[in-house]
Amino acid sequence: MKRKIIMVILGIICLAYACLTMVTVSLQFGNAFFLTLGLLLIGEGLIHEKLGNSGKRWMNGIWMISGALVLILISFMVNAANTHNSVSQDQGSTVIVLGAKINEDQPSLILKRRLQAALDYANENPECTVIVTGGQGSGEDYAESTIMKNWLVENGLETNRILEENQARNTGENLKYSLKLLRQNNLSENVVIVTDSFHQLRASILAKQLGIEQISAVNSKTPVSLIPMYTVREWFGLVKALVLQR
Repeated sequence: MKRKIIMVILGIICLAYACLTMVTVSLQFGNAFFLTLGLLLIGEGLIHEKLGNSGKRWMNGIWMISGALVLILISFMVNAANTHNSVSQDQGSTVIVLGAKINEDQPSLILKRRLQAALDYANENPECTVIVTGGQGSGEDYAESTIMKNWLVENGLETNRILEENQARNTGENLKYSLKLLRQNNLSENVVIVTDSFHQLRASILAKQLGIEQISAVNSKTPVSLIPMYTVREWFGLVKALVLQR
């Protein structure tokens, strides 16, 4: 009975978190993971006593693996929380702001915080050039880069300091097309990547695969409630970056 209660409570917590993030952000791989996990926890809690010995052994093995994954998740979250800015001192650096979801003609909360971090850096380093990168995603009315540029200009950054890359569909393309734009305009290859701390590791791996050697990081302030969801997505993004190199 005690196991049943614990499983059901944990399942309800996962379901509540999944529903909350789906309402506040959107349905994504991260919250779909928590939704599935919640249903599995509740289901296993309700039927555990009805399973035979073989079934119980299988379920115990599954939960051992799940526990290991949770520990990995926690380690990623701790790493993200403790990842600090590694800021270039080169006044002529090139800032690449990685795109994220937009809401109609406005940046999402995640994207707005990235833009604010980029704006703060640009104001402190008046010689740098800013590249905003992101194409038009599914369900979006504009390219992410267009909304990003508009926000920066509306908040005081000079138009002539901003270059727009509007074709990228993922992080790898963000960096690939931004690097192409950077070289076409003879900009500094001392690159400052602006994104969330949980995203910096994958971004830096992909940047190095493209031959970018001088990489600095400026982290935006990620809402704490969204870190677990996005961290789960990063697990699979890192596998893709390391194995498929994209």
